[in-house]
Amino acid sequence: MALDPAGEPPIDISLAHYLEERALAIALDKAATPQQRVKAGHLVELRQALMRRRDAFHQEATARRHARGEVYSKARVAAINAMGPSLADLESQAKTLYLRQPDLQGVLAAHARAHFAYGLVSARLLLSSHPADIADAAREMHAHEEAFAAAWIAAIGDEAFETQLRHSQREALGALRTSTRPMHVVIQPPSGGFDDADAATLGKAWNKLDELAQALGAEPLSNWIALPGEDDATAAAAQVLATVGALIEAVDNPDRKFPGKRATLAVLAKVRDQLAQAAQAGGRACFEIDI
Repeated sequence: MALDPAGEPPIDISLAHYLEERALAIALDKAATPQQRVKAGHLVELRQALMRRRDAFHQEATARRHARGEVYSKARVAAINAMGPSLADLESQAKTLYLRQPDLQGVLAAHARAHFAYGLVSARLLLSSHPADIADAAREMHAHEEAFAAAWIAAIGDEAFETQLRHSQREALGALRTSTRPMHVVIQPPSGGFDDADAATLGKAWNKLDELAQALGAEPLSNWIALPGEDDATAAAAQVLATVGALIEAVDNPDRKFPGKRATLAVLAKVRDQLAQAAQAGGRACFEIDI
């Protein structure tokens, strides 16, 4: 017998963003100047607006799930609610992460380091797994999360830290992406000839190509994955072309075994030709993960 949505107990999300709240409260307390207090206060205001969006999205996602006939039993909801950390655990983390920091920048950086690398990247990659009836809303919600993270990082005001964080995000992408995730090449100035099938082939071989590039002493292709907030083209086309050329030569070696060698060589050749054309025009290039 189908369960009644009205009988489903609420999923407790009250602590879902507790550390974010505590980080801002502690950062505000550690603000040493009026300018720093304005920065922290602005983030608090942004968070309040984001929390309203988060609550609305949770309600919409629940309603959509119920409309699909997916209603959770009391036992399942109890299990879900038991999975999260306790308030005491979260407060212990807040003391370790934030209270020991010397100033506002330290608190904001500690939270960004813990939540805007692996966590944000993971959420981005999970967008493709949302059911069709909530997919657009999930992408819109994640865009707001990305915008809030960008404002948070900007408030830190440290370019070196931002560079380190983006490096961590790329490392997370490399660890989390699977061979089923297509990889697109983006060329400036634009050129055609690279389609979805090519992106799927490149994505399937991507991790092996990165491993091979490292073995060859070349820069891995993953170093040129564009992240949200970055320009569409992140490297000189000639720079990327050097790695692609080295990969083609290595994969084409008769003594080297490589999964899907023929298909991989074909797609790398397409990338090489586009990069060569762009390089002649002083163009730039990057790669994007299909989400």
